[in-house]
Amino acid sequence: MQPDLLLTGGTGFIGYYLAHTLAAAGRPFIALVRPTSDASTLRELGEWCTLVEGDVTDPNSLLDALSGISTVIHAAACVSYQSGDEEKMLHVNGEGTANLVNMMLEAGTERLIHLSSVAALNRTNGGQVTKITDRWPLEEPNTSYARSKFAAEREVWRGQAEGLSVAALYPATVLGAGDWSGSNTPALWRRASSGSRIYPLGTTGFVDVRDVVRGILTLLDRRIDRDRLLLSAANHSWKDILTSIARSIDAPPPTYAMPGWQSALLWPLESLRAKITDTTPLITRETHRQLQSSFTYDGSDYPTVTGNPYLPLDRTIREIGQAFHLSKTMGNHLPPTYLPLLH
Repeated sequence: MQPDLLLTGGTGFIGYYLAHTLAAAGRPFIALVRPTSDASTLRELGEWCTLVEGDVTDPNSLLDALSGISTVIHAAACVSYQSGDEEKMLHVNGEGTANLVNMMLEAGTERLIHLSSVAALNRTNGGQVTKITDRWPLEEPNTSYARSKFAAEREVWRGQAEGLSVAALYPATVLGAGDWSGSNTPALWRRASSGSRIYPLGTTGFVDVRDVVRGILTLLDRRIDRDRLLLSAANHSWKDILTSIARSIDAPPPTYAMPGWQSALLWPLESLRAKITDTTPLITRETHRQLQSSFTYDGSDYPTVTGNPYLPLDRTIREIGQAFHLSKTMGNHLPPTYLPLLH
């Protein structure tokens, strides 16, 4: 019997843990994968995962993939803090979500579980704690990624108004092991290992990737229309988090503060250097705004909704450090390694 659950973004950072948790729980699903994606981690799930080629930016492929599907978990997203990637993120995150919503309505698919972000909520740099009730930003989001996630948010709730049953999750900064060379948070361990000693002055919320997965599956099982959940285990300064990361792999902790005025001066120079040398800039306007901002979040509903406490962040960071050490023993190119799944 064909599964009636479709997952987008299964080849991504969070998608890896979500797909493997679904399979471990005996929940068969269909994974939408782009023709150019590396789907090897999905193929290893065998009969629990059926691969279907498609792309959220291609409406026709979505309509074919949605045949017989009753529920979609939408975890596909483009994440970047490179200043030139805004158009790409708006295309994938905004227009791609609009395509998915439209094709779900066309196909008669009933439910959408949307993996959003705290970046789509009404939050103020240095302001009050952001809660799940703080919807629809009163100020323009401060990064291209945030603007693209807000564009997706509008499409999701437009779909709800047109007949979809919708639930959404809003994770803060998600910590986990995985591809150490990518742009997600595993790269923080690679940077610490290389001896980086600089830290920004911002503050934000953090959550274990496995808590995000547990939140998604909880909303999937609750089957409540307009269900929403903000995920943040704790709020910390980047200095404290980067110090803990360094200690988890026996690297020297960061000792040099980079205040906002300094990164504001440096990012234009770094952008020019990158253009001249044809390399990726180390500091951009987007990373400056992201890492120097102070946002705090109230994720207190999570234990009530899921029936489980958050995984302690010190445990999360320690286990990621262990996964990083394991990767270093496997070769010079740091092959991906992952955290154990929750049972």
